[in-house]
Parts: sequence; C-alpha cells; structure tokens
Amino acid sequence: MNGKILCSIVLVLVLAGALAYAMSYAREDVIVDTFESGGRVVFHDNDSHGTFHLGVASADFDKNAVSSSSLSSIETGTGTSTFTATWRNEMENELGGVKTAVFTLTVWDPVGVPHSTTRESQGVSSGTLSVSCSPHGSGEGRFLLTSTISESRLNVSTPLFT
Repeated sequence: MNGKILCSIVLVLVLAGALAYAMSYAREDVIVDTFESGGRVVFHDNDSHGTFHLGVASADFDKNAVSSSSLSSIETGTGTSTFTATWRNEMENELGGVKTAVFTLTVWDPVGVPHSTTRESQGVSSGTLSVSCSPHGSGEGRFLLTSTISESRLNVSTPLFT
C-alpha cells in the first residue's frame, strides 16, 4: 500500500510541475499604455557642457495610464553633457498584480548614435534617468522620453505542449 501512495504522490508532483512549466510559457507581456515626448538637441561647435533636465515621465497602474512631458529643444556644446529626466510610478500593483512601468530616456548625438537608459518599477517609486553624451562634432541630435505600462497576462490560446 505504501508503494501505491508514494507513486501517486510522485505522479501528482510531476504533473503539477509540468503544468507550472507549461503555464510559464503561456504568459505574454502586453503593452497597456505607452507615451513618448521628445525634442531636439543642438550641439554647438564649442567645448561647453552641462547637466540638462529634459522632462518628467509617470505611470499610474490604477488608471492604466502613462504620461511624459519634455522640453522641445536644448542647446549645448560638444563637451560631455549629462541629460536627465525624472520618473515616478504613482500606484502599487494590486494584490497579485503583474504590471510593470518602464521609463526610457534616449539621446541621439548629431551622427545618430543613441545613448540610452531604462528603469523598471512594479510599485510606488521614483527616480532619475541620466544619460551622458560627448559628440565628436557639432550638429543636431534629438532625445526621446518614453513611459510604458506592460502587464503579464495568461494567453489561453497558446498551446500548452508545443
């Protein structure tokens, strides 16, 4: 009798493990909301540099809404400049929630090389995005501040055993 019970327990554990493994592949990340704001960066032919605050991005899990606002234009030289933006996530995930807020700041130099940083948040928090850039020549670049909410959802149309 003990052998049958042990075998049944092992079989149930193996089936539960296989189901959990299959379910982990049946989840997909879905973008709930995304918003971008940006502008241009003019790099003048001089060594001036500085730290420039470009904007603010936020996310609200309760409303499934994101926003960002930024300057339209900034001017600096070809010395190493630092570009910053602040971000905040205003709401906690619901109990068992699977939402993630993603904030990205990207600055392109005059030749189109991107300099980027990203932060993720799953609860109430805030911080600063910071990107340094020292272009090798003058010209016009650009920047983009993006905020996104994604949610991990169960995709029941995904075959469990593929």
